[in-house]
Amino acid sequence: MTKFMLTRRNVVMGLAATALVPGLDLQDALAAATPKPGGTLRISHSTRIATLNVLNCSGPAEYPAVDMLYSGLTRMGPDNKPMADLAQRWEASADAKTFTFHLREGITFHDGSPCTADDVVATYQAILSPDIPAAARSVLNMIDKIEAVDPTTVKITLASPFADLPISTAHPNARILSKAALAGPREKLDTTVNGTGPFKLETYDSARMVRLVKNENYFIKGKPYLDAVELYLFPDLAAESANFLNGAMDVMLTVQQADFQRIAASSGIKAQRIPSGRFVNITMRQDQKPFDDVRVRKALAMSIDRPTLVDIVLEGLGRPAYDNLLSPEFQYAIQTPEIPYDPASAKKLLAEAGYPDGIKIKLVASNRPAIRAQVAVAVKEMAKAAGFDIDVETMSHDTYLANIWMKGQFYMGYWGMQATEDATFNLLLTSNASYEDTGWKNKEFDQLVSDARQTTDTEKRRDLYAKAQELMLRDTPYIVPIFEDVLTASGKSVEDWTTAPLSGYFYVENVWLNKA
Repeated sequence: MTKFMLTRRNVVMGLAATALVPGLDLQDALAAATPKPGGTLRISHSTRIATLNVLNCSGPAEYPAVDMLYSGLTRMGPDNKPMADLAQRWEASADAKTFTFHLREGITFHDGSPCTADDVVATYQAILSPDIPAAARSVLNMIDKIEAVDPTTVKITLASPFADLPISTAHPNARILSKAALAGPREKLDTTVNGTGPFKLETYDSARMVRLVKNENYFIKGKPYLDAVELYLFPDLAAESANFLNGAMDVMLTVQQADFQRIAASSGIKAQRIPSGRFVNITMRQDQKPFDDVRVRKALAMSIDRPTLVDIVLEGLGRPAYDNLLSPEFQYAIQTPEIPYDPASAKKLLAEAGYPDGIKIKLVASNRPAIRAQVAVAVKEMAKAAGFDIDVETMSHDTYLANIWMKGQFYMGYWGMQATEDATFNLLLTSNASYEDTGWKNKEFDQLVSDARQTTDTEKRRDLYAKAQELMLRDTPYIVPIFEDVLTASGKSVEDWTTAPLSGYFYVENVWLNKA
C-alpha cells in the first residue's frame, strides 16, 4: 500500500505542471527563456478581497494577495515540499522537538525597518494567543517555546515531537508581521500591510481593485520582475471571461468549469488544469436536529450521485469523492469506499431515524465561487427521491460570511487542498480546529491526530491516520462529494504563471511579461 500511495501521489503532483498552450512552438519557447523586467500584471478574480490580515484571511483571492505581500519562515513549493523563505536553512534535533531556523541577512519590511528574529517571535506569539483569531494556530499549537537566539536565529521548542514543523511554518496564514504592526490596533491589519514579500500594497479597494507594486528591496536579488500587480474583482463571471479573452486581463485566477475548454482552445492562451484535493463540502450541525442522528447524515450521503456531479458541475474536470477530506494525493490517505447513489435505501434510513415522511430543510450557499450554489442545486434535485425536500438559498458571499459561515445549520463550504493530513484535520475536524463548524468533536479522533503528529515512525503514523479516517467515514461529519481540479489561465504574454495544487501559494515573483 505504501508503494502505491507514494507512486500515485508523485504521478499526480507531476501533472500539476501540465498546461494546454495552443500555438506555442519551439521558437516561441526559446524566446521566452530570458525573463524581462517591467510591466503590470492584471489578474481577475470573482471573490472580494475582504481583508489583508494574513493571520485570519481565508478567501480564494485573499491568498494570492498575501502571498505577494508577506513571507513566512518557510514556504511550500510547487513540489509540495517546504522551501526556504525568510529562513534560508533550518535543522532539527534528533528527537524532532527542537528546530533552529536561520534567517537571511539584511531582510527589511516594506517600510525599510529590519525584519529580525524578534518579529518572528512576536508573530508566532500572536498566532498562539487565544485572544487573537489565527487560522494557523491549530497546526502550530505543539510549540512550547519560541525564542530569538540572536537577530537572525530563531529556536522553536515543541511540547512533543513533530517532524513536519517546517511544513507547518509554511502555512499561508503564518507569514511574518512586524512586531510594531502587531502592537498596534488589530483592525489596521485588514487594510494596511507592512510585510517582507516581493510586492508592496499601493491601493486597497476591496470592491474593485487591489494594486501592489514592486518591492525594490525584496530579499531575492533580481526579483520580482514585474513593476506591479493589479487584482480586479469581477462579480459577473461572464464579464470576467470576456475581459480575459479580449486581453483586458492577463491572468484569470480561477476559470469556471463551463468555460475551461473554450478558454483553453483560444489562441495564445495557456490554460492549466491541476489535479488537487480542493473540495466542496456540505456542513451539517450535529448538535442540532436533524443532523444529530448519523442515520440522517448517512441518508443524505447516499442521496448524492457523485459521478454525475463531476459530469454536470465540474464538466469532468475533477473526481468523485466519498466523504474523506483527504484526496488520494495525500501520503496517508486510505482507499475510501465508494458510496453508491441509492435513494431507496436512503429513504429507508430516514424512516428508521424517525423521518418516514422525509425532511424539509434549507441549504445555504454563497454565490462565490459559483460551484457552491451549483452543487447545492444539484444535491437538491438528486436527494428528492430519498425524501429530502431541500430549499436552496443562495446569497452574496459577504452576507454568507457574516451570517452563515461557522454559524449555520446546513450550508455549503469550500476549501483548498492543505499541505498535510495534520493541517487538513486541524483546519476543520479536530475539536479545536481553526474552522470547526460541525459540532462533531470526537475525542478519539482528536487523540489519533495528536498521536500521529507526535510520532516520527512512518508506519505508525500511517496506522493512526488510517484509524482517524475510518472514524471520520463512520460518523460522516461532512459530506465531501467531489474533488475539484484547479483551473487557471494566463495570456500569451505571461510567462511562468504557476498555481500549486495546495491552497495559498502562487510564486508571482517569478512571473514576467514577454511583450516583445
